[in-house]
Amino acid sequence: MKPMYENIDLAIGTSLKIQTYTHTHNCELTSWHIHPEYEIVYVKNGTGNLRIDSERIPYQDGVLLMIGPNLPHSDFGNKDQTDNLEVVVQFGKEFLENKLSVFPEFSKIKKLILASKKGIIFDQDIKKRVSDRFDGIGTENTTRQLLIFMGILEQLSTTDAYRTVLKQVPLNSNSLVDVHRLEIVFQYVNNHFSEPISTHLVAAHLGLTTNSFCRFFKTMTGQSFISFLNDFRTRKAVELLDQRTLSVSEVLYQCGYNDPSYFTKQFKKYQRRTPSSYLGIRT
Repeated sequence: MKPMYENIDLAIGTSLKIQTYTHTHNCELTSWHIHPEYEIVYVKNGTGNLRIDSERIPYQDGVLLMIGPNLPHSDFGNKDQTDNLEVVVQFGKEFLENKLSVFPEFSKIKKLILASKKGIIFDQDIKKRVSDRFDGIGTENTTRQLLIFMGILEQLSTTDAYRTVLKQVPLNSNSLVDVHRLEIVFQYVNNHFSEPISTHLVAAHLGLTTNSFCRFFKTMTGQSFISFLNDFRTRKAVELLDQRTLSVSEVLYQCGYNDPSYFTKQFKKYQRRTPSSYLGIRT
């Protein structure tokens, strides 16, 4: 089965995407998927099965793993234990190329990240050593989260107590041209979501006809471009509303909408409540 492409968008003013899930707040299942970001997953306890590329690997008492970009995989967590915790950290190649590469002291970390292109599963003793950091990272502010994550990477980079899932970096079965095109689309939307965006505009940006672009995007992601765009924009609206500094009217314009009723309709569709009710919940 061909994996669906998932867009990993970073919150405003962050370098990483860090999400935590519990027994009652589970990761939204995306099934068999792929994305161009690196990913570290910590599952505190319970049993489950890892599906990474062509490999299926059972685990017990949780798992700590790291996978590189464009490596097909399914969701890793489980619901076995009521005290279970799953932490997912995702970052793009620019984190490696534009940030870590500046410091020669991070050479071991860069080596670890590159090794993750084969998929890495860490031994249980290493998982236990960093468990305290993962257990508390979800309650910290973004600055502390970055510092904690760098500490985790440093600790993981000093051990060889892990095994790679694959013997070699797999050749991507998807067209490299298509992968690159999709990354361009995601980056374009991330940079211009506050501006007018149409399928015709993005298609022209890729050098495709509108119909060809729509078919391409649906095939690669499993959803229409307009659906993706509205989902993306309403999630950005949530981030801005959480800051409590802008009115709903200001937020909708900053997220590329100029019709309040249409914004409310889309927000309710993708966030399952109206903007005003969301603000009420956050009060």
